[in-house]
Formats: sequence, structure tokens, C-alpha cells
Amino acid sequence: MSQPPDGPENSTMPESSLHETLVSGFREISAILDQRHSTLAVDPALADLAARVETAPEPDEVKTAILYTVDSRELSGSAEIVQYFAHRFRWNWLRSELEKRHSNSLATVNHKLTRHYERMLEAFTQDWEDRDLFPSLDRQ
Repeated sequence: MSQPPDGPENSTMPESSLHETLVSGFREISAILDQRHSTLAVDPALADLAARVETAPEPDEVKTAILYTVDSRELSGSAEIVQYFAHRFRWNWLRSELEKRHSNSLATVNHKLTRHYERMLEAFTQDWEDRDLFPSLDRQ
């Protein structure tokens, strides 16, 4: 009895896009942060997602997933997630997007959002003081 060839027409589970994988992972990370209140608990998951990003064939999927996270009110861990990726990759496009949002929050005098974006922007610095909350960043 022969086995069917491996291929998209015979796969039993559709392969999800990187965007879906990242957003799903970000949801899991937020849930863990809600339960454990520790970035140490989510650091391995963040490192795994970052490794996937490093080899991403579609950078636009990464960008849309990260920007979704920046603007999400659903993800309680959005600041920590964005901080991790901001520090690890130091993407200029992400810094620019955060700076725009920060400026808008200043213009509308939204102190809570202003601090939210400031925390994310701080992660772009080499000597970011919260780096030690993410041990996998020390291996970069």
C-alpha cells in the first residue's frame, strides 16, 4: 500500500501565515503575563517568535502583526511584546510608528498612552534598563 505524497493538497492542517502565528503567540504571551505577572515566564516564547521573525520570508506579515500589537487593546502584554522586539531588532519603521503615536498622544494630552509609547521607545536604547527582564536578549 503506497503512502500519499506530502503536499498542500494532501495536508490535513492548513499552514497558517506568519502574521497569524505571531498574533496567536502574542495572545498566549499576554495570557501568561496576566497569570504569572513575570516577563521571565514569557521570555522563551518571545525568543521563539523572534527566531521565526529572523527568517521571515514576508516582512510585511511581521510588520502588520507588530503594529497590530502596538495598537491592540486586546493584548494586555502589548508593551512588553513590543519592547522585546524593539530592543532585539531596532527596526527604524517601528521606531517611526511609535514616535508618531507618541506625538499624537502628547497632542491629545493622553498621559496614559504617552507613557505607554515612551516605555516602548525606551527599548530602542542600547542601555535599556529593563533588558534584564528578558534573559534571551543577553544572548543576542
